[in-house]
Amino acid sequence: MHPLSFFQKRAHLCAVARGREMFESVADMTPARFDILYLMHRQRHGHWIEQAAVTRALGLARQTVWKMVERLVELGLITKTKDPLFHARRNILALTADGVRRVREALTAAFTETAPLPRAAPADACVPRYWKRPELADVDIDVNGLPAAPRKRGRELEKIFTSFFWQRLYGGRRGKRFRHLSLLDETIELAKDLACALGNTSATIYSIRFSDSHDH
Repeated sequence: MHPLSFFQKRAHLCAVARGREMFESVADMTPARFDILYLMHRQRHGHWIEQAAVTRALGLARQTVWKMVERLVELGLITKTKDPLFHARRNILALTADGVRRVREALTAAFTETAPLPRAAPADACVPRYWKRPELADVDIDVNGLPAAPRKRGRELEKIFTSFFWQRLYGGRRGKRFRHLSLLDETIELAKDLACALGNTSATIYSIRFSDSHDH
């Protein structure tokens, strides 16, 4: 083996572990399942896609995708049907109503930072919007014994990566505003090229140009 492959493997496993933590509040959601559901959710023609297209987009083995799809069907998040109009063996995957709701919850956890609901909020999933008001937030006590608002949740992986590149730049805050995102873009491109050199043939399903759409 090679130290690069070793650290790539360790980084992947740690990222998956952090992803599981990020999706703890979303029932039955894992990083691998999110990849499939996100791919289906972003389809412009509707929340459906060919199973073969999922295999190509994620660069996984057909058997691996088949097992994941069967599990998602069991969970009631997607449906799998045949398409007799074109090919009898063509499988069409579609999000169910519960699948759409679940993937939207996961999108909030992955890409949006929100404050946790107060402990007095209703326990069911249909929480009225007014419970999210900042003045209703529970106040915690920090290490110095002072009141502190609860830490916001969401975007855990994104915050780790952007913070990592922020810390690697020198200069004042004003000079770092966009440079760390450019460095993140360059590293993503390098990681993509390295994956291709190792045999990867699938394109990413996520945005790889953070400097074009982010400012944090």
